[in-house]
Amino acid sequence: MACPRCASDEVRKNGTDRRGAQVHECRACGRSFTALTATPFAHHGFPPEIIALAVRWYLRYRLSYADVAELLAERGVQVHRSTIYLWVQRFTPLYQEAARPSRHAVGISWHTDETYVKVGRRWRYVYRAVDEQGQVVDVYVSERRDAEAAATFFRQALQSTGCRPRVVTTDKAAAYPPALAQVLPEVLHLAGKCEQQTIERDHQHLKGRIRSMRNFKTDPTAQVVCAGHSFMRNLGQGCYRLGSAREGADTTGTPRLMQAWDQLTAQLLAV
Repeated sequence: MACPRCASDEVRKNGTDRRGAQVHECRACGRSFTALTATPFAHHGFPPEIIALAVRWYLRYRLSYADVAELLAERGVQVHRSTIYLWVQRFTPLYQEAARPSRHAVGISWHTDETYVKVGRRWRYVYRAVDEQGQVVDVYVSERRDAEAAATFFRQALQSTGCRPRVVTTDKAAAYPPALAQVLPEVLHLAGKCEQQTIERDHQHLKGRIRSMRNFKTDPTAQVVCAGHSFMRNLGQGCYRLGSAREGADTTGTPRLMQAWDQLTAQLLAV
């Protein structure tokens, strides 16, 4: 094991910490560290498998932070709901970034629309898009519903996916034509109620998840949870080369989503 500070291989064992983890000491720089020191799980006070499980449960199921804390308590792990909130906010973007290289290419036809969520006492607009295969392209929470917000969503989607659509369907909102002219001038734009059935149905998954919550308190919190919910749906539907969708993976016993989540956790531990 190399020192995370100076990369020296001259290390020795130096007892254990309060959780029983092996502590190492670098002979070159004198720093003490454990196997988790250089990973995102350092300094959180709980094992990585507990943090990973809590985040997965919250994003996958219609649970509150208190519900997740209760389920962990039934398994002998006492965690306050505010700690689980911090885990979700901290680790959800890290899991998304770890999975990005394994994502399947997004389709060429995007069904785009916005829905509503409540943040504090105000309504916010959640811009979302799904491709022709049902994969969620991207999610963006905005204070406004205008051409600037729509253009920001399309720019973010292009950056996160690395793909450019050939067809974009929207409703007849006046904000979309100028936004597409600015960001995707070459696409074929189709607008109408019938064209929007795919994305309208997909909104119900997010609405169902939010229904069990007491709204959001801040815009960044809403962005993380809405994007994380869509990420989990994509992960479970095999939109990534992870889990049982991965060639040669064991498809017996363990659901694809659990396999994929364990693989991503291992990637974060290997950082």
